[in-house]
Amino acid sequence: MRIIEGSPQEIVEYERATSSASRTVPTMDAAPSREETADTEPDGEAATLSASTSLAPEDHVALMKFIYGRAGKNHERTVQTEKFVKRLLEEESVVVAFGRSSKTFDGLADYLMIRDNGPQRYGAVAYLRPSNGGVTLRLSPDDLDGLGLDEKDNGRIQPRNVAPSDPYKINCPLADDETATLAFRLVRAALETVRSE
Repeated sequence: MRIIEGSPQEIVEYERATSSASRTVPTMDAAPSREETADTEPDGEAATLSASTSLAPEDHVALMKFIYGRAGKNHERTVQTEKFVKRLLEEESVVVAFGRSSKTFDGLADYLMIRDNGPQRYGAVAYLRPSNGGVTLRLSPDDLDGLGLDEKDNGRIQPRNVAPSDPYKINCPLADDETATLAFRLVRAALETVRSE
């Protein structure tokens, strides 16, 4: 057994250089395709991180490895993604699950799923892609109106051009602390929506 010391980013870059990290290519900010979500059913799902207890050291390492491995060399995006996920796990009753893919070296997709920690009637309320810091939410423009937000007045919220039947109609990229706070508010709203239905 070898012990490697360094920051999470240095360890991920070392693993990448020695071919033991994932070789996924960042994709555009969108909810996963039907092909991708076919691999995300609970029976075949990769490990999940739950807010019910404090994050175990091995879970923290797995999460940091995933974020740093998928986010590339954009330090700000990596830090924002890490802070956002930690805040979610500390403040909300959620499960953060690694998406699965049969097309990658490590079997993980390029996104994290954020779900209610209760009954899974709706699946994920949001998808988070470390590769671009994008949060795709199970919200509609009508939901934003209910929160007193308008995507036209707020450049941080981006409506998605999707089919009317697609429930993931809103993007909110984690560009800075203020936007991350807004994204957190939107995830909380999405959680409240699925919990009340």
